[in-house]
Amino acid sequence: MKNERGFVGQHSSVVLGRALALIFVILGVLLAGVMSGYWVLVLEPTLRAEAESRGRALAQAQATTLESVFASDESPQSLMAELDTRLDSILLLKESGAEGHPLTKRITLELDPAATGLPPERATLARGMASCSTCLLTEVPIFHPRSRQLIGIASFYGNTQSLDDLIGDVRGTLLLTGGMVLLLIGMAWLGVLRLLHRLSESEANLRSLLDVAPFAIVVIDQDQPVILRANQAATHYLHLELNAAGHLDSPAWRSLLADGLPSTHGEHREAQIQDGDGTTHWAMLSVTSISVSGLPHRLVSLVDVSELKAIQQRLHQAANTDGLTKSYNRRYLFARLSEEMRRADRDGHPLSIILFDLDAFKGINDTFGHAVGDEVLVKAAATMRESVRMAGVCGRYGGEEFLVILPFATRHIAVEIAERIRLAISALTWSHAGLQVTISGGIAEYAEHDIDSLLEVADRKLYGAKQSGRNRVFV
Repeated sequence: MKNERGFVGQHSSVVLGRALALIFVILGVLLAGVMSGYWVLVLEPTLRAEAESRGRALAQAQATTLESVFASDESPQSLMAELDTRLDSILLLKESGAEGHPLTKRITLELDPAATGLPPERATLARGMASCSTCLLTEVPIFHPRSRQLIGIASFYGNTQSLDDLIGDVRGTLLLTGGMVLLLIGMAWLGVLRLLHRLSESEANLRSLLDVAPFAIVVIDQDQPVILRANQAATHYLHLELNAAGHLDSPAWRSLLADGLPSTHGEHREAQIQDGDGTTHWAMLSVTSISVSGLPHRLVSLVDVSELKAIQQRLHQAANTDGLTKSYNRRYLFARLSEEMRRADRDGHPLSIILFDLDAFKGINDTFGHAVGDEVLVKAAATMRESVRMAGVCGRYGGEEFLVILPFATRHIAVEIAERIRLAISALTWSHAGLQVTISGGIAEYAEHDIDSLLEVADRKLYGAKQSGRNRVFV
């Protein structure tokens, strides 16, 4: 940055003092405007957005624990007792730290009596505070873990005490800094030397404030992405070092530039950053236009959201994957089949499905135990995935049934794939004497059916294969 220069010439000391005081007032207003603008446009919205994202992620995770209560067919009394226990345990969760604020202050659970079997007077549950106007409200639908039918709505009232404390502390720091600027403006009238001294202190305080910020902040030129200044968090987060031209640079910064910085003032977006060692992480990126020493610059801030992205990925995987076999679950299969049917209607390419069922699976459970039955399901699912490979997708349709979706496949191609799967499963070896696993299948080719009709055709073919002696595929 350019050095500040004082006024020289034939001005009187009074005129010079007033001129310098005016300059200091303008600089103070500029600094206060930058801090206020950054607080209003970037910092506070980012903190609140991150808190809301974490609140939604926590609510989704808590809703999953409530859904698991309905996995077993218990009596309404046992079900209500288990729900009461789960709700109370959620309210006991607290933040880490000395104060340990509770994560959730209130929970309301509205259930469908017809879908859950609960009496209407017990279909609405509430725990925690009677009301919480300042809490972060997150409403999450509750689905039955087996049928995926909507059975209720859970409302979580998240505690915002820590967020309010953090915002209050930062706001207080900004107000304190603004007060210091005003004090420096008043002291400017005492003399030129004292004014310049206070001005240098103000700049040092601003640098210190940016340096101690817990997230990465860099200042770049308006016309070219050259880093002019970076705080300590940015230096460590982006692994910045001086290059041959004397500018701060790193592979992570170049990776960020390759994707492009936001072009709109105050725009926020997620960015994936690639480090030099191949490590990737996610950050919330924002750019604010500022003026430094009368020249336009851009202030770039990065808030790491890698943990939040990981949570979102785990939640997505949990929502679409069968917990036992690690294959796609019924919910994902229905969504994917609907998508492939629309694509087949639009592009005119063939589409076939195979509905498989493990033969005499109940006898396996009764003879060898449910642990062996689970092993059979896991191994059969893995074999099926390996046999299908890039030809399509497969997953657990329900119980011991599996569904294979084959885009671009006619029924003749589907027969070849089905036979490959059947032979691969029948050739599996097991450590339990007398255990032999076979599978039967039914094939249906899409011809302007709806989902239910297409699955019904495959189910009839599967029934025919079972009736004809099992370990075969009907088309």
